[in-house]
Amino acid sequence: MNVSPAAHARPDCAAPPATVAPAAQPLPAGTCDAHVHVFGVQARYPLAAGRNYTPHVCTLADYRKVMSAMGIARAVLVQPSVYGTDNSALLDALREGGPAFRGIAVPAGGTSDAQLQEMHALGVRGIRLNLVNPQVLGIDEALALCARVADMGWHLQVQLDLARGGGAALEALCASTSLPVVVDHMGRMAPQAGDHALFDLLAAGRCWVKLSAPYRVSAGPAPHEDLSGLVQALVRANSSQLLWGTDWPHTEQRFHTPAAASLAAMLRGWLPDAQLLERVCVANPARLYDYRKEPGP
Repeated sequence: MNVSPAAHARPDCAAPPATVAPAAQPLPAGTCDAHVHVFGVQARYPLAAGRNYTPHVCTLADYRKVMSAMGIARAVLVQPSVYGTDNSALLDALREGGPAFRGIAVPAGGTSDAQLQEMHALGVRGIRLNLVNPQVLGIDEALALCARVADMGWHLQVQLDLARGGGAALEALCASTSLPVVVDHMGRMAPQAGDHALFDLLAAGRCWVKLSAPYRVSAGPAPHEDLSGLVQALVRANSSQLLWGTDWPHTEQRFHTPAAASLAAMLRGWLPDAQLLERVCVANPARLYDYRKEPGP
């Protein structure tokens, strides 16, 4: 994908809150935020010409304030669509962050084995296939890459829209790779969804689901009370393959982005049981993202 010229494009979405107030109750020790993006200055990290939004500069240093406010010990940096297959910003952030951070990359189909090994050494543990934003990696390319990284313990992370017919694509992906398949943002499923293939795939252990970005799923305003039933259905299906993420810095939100404290409170409302909360925030991501058993960096 082509990148924009040196002239800086102005952000067209809301910035994350400038002041990060602490959560009323920090999350469990060792909590992993499984969905974060970082964006560097455009002069160093040019944006893709075909992108559908322009983000603010949001660095790892900015995100660490969120970690401190919420009690987050670990985080997974996800390659955003606006960088196409140029993973430079992601990899530089992993170099800066160290062992507390993991990455989900979008490698080009022609990425060499040596480059994939270098990504792994920096903490990359998955390939992202984005079927919602302007697509930069095709399904066939993604599956070919999956076959090449299978021995490294990576997974395939997919963003799709189950409310708009993405179920067939999800079933096909799960049938086409032996890698774990991780579904972003509750699959963007309709809040009142009843029976759906996602629940069956989750119950069978064939996919994982992120409880993230409620504003991309809910039909109402925060605190998105219409999502409670959907979250409970996912918990009943298989709580051992659920993850949680902030989706910081909340790209594509035009007028308002959520406070860290409100996201922590929402998660505690969804998962009031302490053991369940610890499973989703600590144990599950430690297993999937290849962290040491003990919490923290």
